[in-house]
Amino acid sequence: MKNTLLKTITPSLAALAAALILSSCQTMGSSDPIALEIQSREALHAGEIDRSLSLTEALIAKEGPTPASLNQMALLKSRKGNVEAAGRILRYAHGLYPASAPITLNLAKFEASRGEMSAARAALLPLLSGRTWPDGFRLLMGRVDMETGHLPEASILLHEALRRHPDNPLVLANMGLLHERQGETRMAHRNLLKAKELAPRGALRQRIVALLHSIAP
Repeated sequence: MKNTLLKTITPSLAALAAALILSSCQTMGSSDPIALEIQSREALHAGEIDRSLSLTEALIAKEGPTPASLNQMALLKSRKGNVEAAGRILRYAHGLYPASAPITLNLAKFEASRGEMSAARAALLPLLSGRTWPDGFRLLMGRVDMETGHLPEASILLHEALRRHPDNPLVLANMGLLHERQGETRMAHRNLLKAKELAPRGALRQRIVALLHSIAP
């Protein structure tokens, strides 16, 4: 009887110990790179910015800087309001991984958000020679080309973006801007009206309405 009880209790204690160890690892954070990455992303999605930042720093210390971890670090710095640090991280990451499309796109978006369109274009240009272009490239490159005075190139890219995403209000709004820059006010007005109809309420819709008011049909 005693042996039977011992055999029953021992596996139960082992299972309890394993559960406690697992719980402790989850609470304190794992040193496994994959686990660190998952925990960091989960913390970010939960709005736990400081915890996600600590986990990302631990991940970089463990396996070195990767495009994914540097991208995440830049995002976290931006979320904390340290935009300059985010930019430095993206530029450093682009120097390490110039062929990384996510790094390149994020760096170009960062430069464009600061009004540095020439720097954004310089970052994006190497992607033009690629066999395939990442999602969002045509729209971003088209907008940057438009803002830097390369209207023929912008027209090609934005028309391709519109062909792929005919109901995207952001693409339509940029097409409207392009037509306005080319002096085609009727086409500009038509694209902006459609963009307004499709855009959800918010900042984008407000900008589209403001553009419509500034362009005579």
